[in-house]
Amino acid sequence: MLSDYVKRDSSSMPGNPSTVFAVIPVFNRIAFTKECLNCLCAQTYSPLCLIVVDGGSTDGTVEYLRQHYPEVVILQGNEELWWGGAMQLGIEYCLRRSRNENDMLLMMNNDTLIERNYVETLVRVSQKQKAAVGGLIIDSRDPSRILDAGEFVDWKTYSFPVKTSIEPGETFLEGVDLLSGRGTLVPLSMIRQAGNVNADRFPHYISDCEFFARLKRYGFHLGVTYEATVRSYVEETGLFAGEASKLTLRQAWKALFSIRSMDNMRNHWRFIEDCAPAALRGPLKRLLIRRSAYLVMSRTKLRHVGFPLAWFIGGSYYVTKTDCVACQCNADELVAAGILKPWNRADWYIFATERQDLISERRELRWLYRRAWNPCTKVTRWIKAKAYSANSSYREQGAILPAPQEAGNLPLNRKSVNAAHRTQRILP
Repeated sequence: MLSDYVKRDSSSMPGNPSTVFAVIPVFNRIAFTKECLNCLCAQTYSPLCLIVVDGGSTDGTVEYLRQHYPEVVILQGNEELWWGGAMQLGIEYCLRRSRNENDMLLMMNNDTLIERNYVETLVRVSQKQKAAVGGLIIDSRDPSRILDAGEFVDWKTYSFPVKTSIEPGETFLEGVDLLSGRGTLVPLSMIRQAGNVNADRFPHYISDCEFFARLKRYGFHLGVTYEATVRSYVEETGLFAGEASKLTLRQAWKALFSIRSMDNMRNHWRFIEDCAPAALRGPLKRLLIRRSAYLVMSRTKLRHVGFPLAWFIGGSYYVTKTDCVACQCNADELVAAGILKPWNRADWYIFATERQDLISERRELRWLYRRAWNPCTKVTRWIKAKAYSANSSYREQGAILPAPQEAGNLPLNRKSVNAAHRTQRILP
């Protein structure tokens, strides 16, 4: 007989029902763990095995659970586990103890709350849809606010769009790309084929993203049921660079390299390596480098150097009618086509950013663009433009400092997704 806590008093599940192993990684926060365990103990489904994996708590979590929840299995590692390591250890335990090929894993976070019929609903939907199934994630402070109704990956832009609304009568969303580690039910048969959580490469955030992306790559279905909800304490999530408009250099470093950060550059780099389409891995890595550099150069004190340097090297600026003639272009025609915009000074223009896709199609436009981009003349034209604006009492229009291309799409909230989506998504 298992020494686990296994509920056996439910009469709603006939025959020989699947055992659900609920794995909860914890690190301190005993109050959240108690609430989460109370929700699981009240579930209508049985058999249900409760497993808490402690990652090195220092607040007396283990001692308290042994005293007040003796029926709960407590696993401890020999080192700091983080979410990925704790979930990996819990899954290994489930695979050893499982006696039924239809047994299932319930991934839980201790900062989540679920309804009494949550597990029973997910089991029913999972068996019907033959899929790994997550619940509808809502804000614990405002249950009307949907945080995650389904998450996807846009590999072209490396973003994580998250569905945050549901239509009347909509009860299930199939074909999602990712599921959350917060209240998701996974048949153990899928894990036996696709493998465990990869804690070595993804110790914390993005560990669940890689895991579910791998399940989908193996051909398994992922879905979200709207018949069951997960209340999440979103304020308890980790570091996210989008929370502040300005960062210190220390904060920027933590955002890019801390294990607790959703924006951890190493994790995203590895996620691209392991999960992105092969043809996009190189471009996506370069995009990740640009976004990370932009975060540092635009959100810290380095912005006073970064923005001028980015403009000096990469931004286009003023061109004149003389430039157009030299490049065999007609300035009036380019203005009519929306490629150039007139500036305050007669016969001076700037490139229209929304039509820059046309530049590569014509040789003379490429010549003209190089003149506008040329760092050797850019500064002198800028000085002339500022002098002209001051003398004519006009404000310069349109010649703004451009940011590096694509810099505004920094990923990072899986629950940003929510960003989200995590718009993106936050991980996990």
